[in-house]
Amino acid sequence: MRTAVVSEFAYGKAICMSQPERFEILVLGSGTGGKLVAWHMARSGRRTAVVERRWIGGSCVNVACMPSKNEILSAKVAHLARHAGQYGTVTNSVAVDMATVRRRKREMVERQIARHQQDYKASGAELIMGSGHFMAPKTLEVTLNDGGTRVLVADKVFLNVGTHAAIPNVPGLDAARPLTHVDALELDYSPPHLVVIGGGYVGLEMAQAYRRFGSDVTIIEPGHRLMGREDIDVSQEMQRILSEDGIQVLLEAELLQVRGQSGERVGLVVRTASGEQNIDGSDILVAAGRVPNTTGIGLEEAGVRLDSRGYVRVNGRLETSAPDVWAIGECAGSPQFTHISEDDFRIIRDNLAGGNRNTRDRLVAYCSSQIPRLPT
Repeated sequence: MRTAVVSEFAYGKAICMSQPERFEILVLGSGTGGKLVAWHMARSGRRTAVVERRWIGGSCVNVACMPSKNEILSAKVAHLARHAGQYGTVTNSVAVDMATVRRRKREMVERQIARHQQDYKASGAELIMGSGHFMAPKTLEVTLNDGGTRVLVADKVFLNVGTHAAIPNVPGLDAARPLTHVDALELDYSPPHLVVIGGGYVGLEMAQAYRRFGSDVTIIEPGHRLMGREDIDVSQEMQRILSEDGIQVLLEAELLQVRGQSGERVGLVVRTASGEQNIDGSDILVAAGRVPNTTGIGLEEAGVRLDSRGYVRVNGRLETSAPDVWAIGECAGSPQFTHISEDDFRIIRDNLAGGNRNTRDRLVAYCSSQIPRLPT
């Protein structure tokens, strides 16, 4: 049971602080690895709390893997319908209703959230909706979404705070309020001309989907090829597929300046090998990397060190610099895939049971959800 105590007076008014509540297990962030830790520990009889700011189940369920694949499937259906005549199926003109696309995606997300809430209830883990800030080692103050605060103290703490989209430092880009993948999945219209900054997995998936929804699309990639981490033949084939879809790809292109407002009208100045180009568009999608959500949450007060890029510094067992504190998933610098966050959980679970697993001996399988042209 929570109570409040008067801790001090300021300007004649009492300032009340929540009485600390003790848990055996505290998880900050309800993404894949964090929720699995919470459910496992709670089912094992340990008093467990999970603090989540917004997205129950994490980004994969709400704004990344699952909703993006949902909309990519809608885009595939639109593509199939437009080309049905090649296979003997006669259709009239094909139109895309983006409000229905979005509603279908939202309904899928709502079902997933409801399932997660049931899993929390069944496991016995307490899900607390609010923003957490460490006040001291293993001591978290939570500003609750519905008002008030709670202070949680735990024997073991697990950080699962994830990442967010990086916005490159280009004059006018931030002021243009560009879309990220989160915003792109909430559009109820097809942009007349979508300009995608970044030729990695997220940028290419969204570029192809919106092209198939009916948008003109231009991709601006600073590297000399798309999907720079892949073998050259994979990169070349991907560019061929996108070009056949009618997507313009600018390689070795440096974005110099942005004018206007995304969602209305934007102008971009780009330096290429052939000189500067001006690109006029309606919307900008930024897909130029990720930034860990590690600032402003008091990790220094918790004794948790970060690396030079802002990720939580961990060893092969995912242990941080603070005793009895672990980091899971993207914030720990793990490869940014849901199945890797699941494996982070397995490593921690097994090691807490006496095992000796680490992250350095695992193979990382992954794929991208581009859809090729229809076979002839």
